[in-house]
Amino acid sequence: MLKQYTNSNWLKDLKKGLDLSSIQRDVLIGTVLGDGSLKISRSGKSAQLQICHSFKSKEYVFWKQQIFKEWVFTEPRYHKINDSLIFRTISHPLIFEYKQAFYKGNIKIIPQNISDILKSALSLAVWFMDDGNGYLKNNAYRLSTYAFGLEGNLLLQQCLSKNFNLKANLVRDSKGFQLYIPILEGNARRFKNLIEQYIIPCMRYKIENRSPVETYIEGTK
Repeated sequence: MLKQYTNSNWLKDLKKGLDLSSIQRDVLIGTVLGDGSLKISRSGKSAQLQICHSFKSKEYVFWKQQIFKEWVFTEPRYHKINDSLIFRTISHPLIFEYKQAFYKGNIKIIPQNISDILKSALSLAVWFMDDGNGYLKNNAYRLSTYAFGLEGNLLLQQCLSKNFNLKANLVRDSKGFQLYIPILEGNARRFKNLIEQYIIPCMRYKIENRSPVETYIEGTK
């Protein structure tokens, strides 16, 4: 068990040699924007990434575990109470940097400099696999961003425009604010083209069965 190694010289040496690859950073960013959470260590100087998804998405859980394989020493655990699989990385100062950026106390936030952080289409794809879907009623892709409030959603909206040339509409309902990427002016098509290559098989239903349909009516955009 990981607990047995916490204070060992072996683990300390291992941590010194760890670095986040560009792929791991991109997946971490997308995961934190989505369903992932960051847990601070007892020392208050390190943090670990926790990943939890429903059991029916176990392929997705094991895909993420493989991405972070040198950061994870335990197999995903099954939680019967919510029918999910969960695992955590080891604690590390590099992950703590993201804890500082994306959290205020124990509350997840969107950092003011999100446009300097969310730059990769892979991050966008992971965020979508975590918390997005095609919303046929509004003919748009939807990103569930209720947790980030108005300010956070506005920052994300600006980031999507600046870094990905995507127009996202801010839509409010009884639960709060969400971002919708409409078909208008090719936004949905552009979004799909950005993320499609990164969508793993068990998540492809989100873009294959729920993709907004572009229709062209003369005299409209």
